[in-house]
Amino acid sequence: MTEALKPRRIYDSAMRLPVFVLSILMATPLAAQDWLTIYGYPELAGSDVVQISPVLSTWQGQVTFEVRATRQAVRVGYSGLPYRSYRGMAAVDCQTLKGWFLTLTFFDQPSWEGAPSGSANFKPGDAAMAFNGIPGEPSAKVINAACAAAR
Repeated sequence: MTEALKPRRIYDSAMRLPVFVLSILMATPLAAQDWLTIYGYPELAGSDVVQISPVLSTWQGQVTFEVRATRQAVRVGYSGLPYRSYRGMAAVDCQTLKGWFLTLTFFDQPSWEGAPSGSANFKPGDAAMAFNGIPGEPSAKVINAACAAAR
């Protein structure tokens, strides 16, 4: 068989890369899975959910992390803004076992959908990390988990 008539294996190099990339993508967690659920079931639309990011940082001797919550019904936040969901930064002092919000971005829709409806910034200690109306003391769970991870 002449070189020109020989079947070429173009699928070898062309198919290996997509299969390799696909296998990496399937093994990589999706952004939606990068949150630790403290309370609720994120897959149930319109339910109460509290989640934190597993990525911790330190700031002024405290542990900081992203937090987000979505609520069954409209609530009013520290800033007086009504919301159905919010996300922001929280800080925890592991010596006093107290936590508070540093920033919050509010949404009118559940599950952080739509454009933000407002935001608020707080001084450390001004906006205690509380999830009013959610059973099981999620604030204590968040604080204990953050301090344990920071050790």
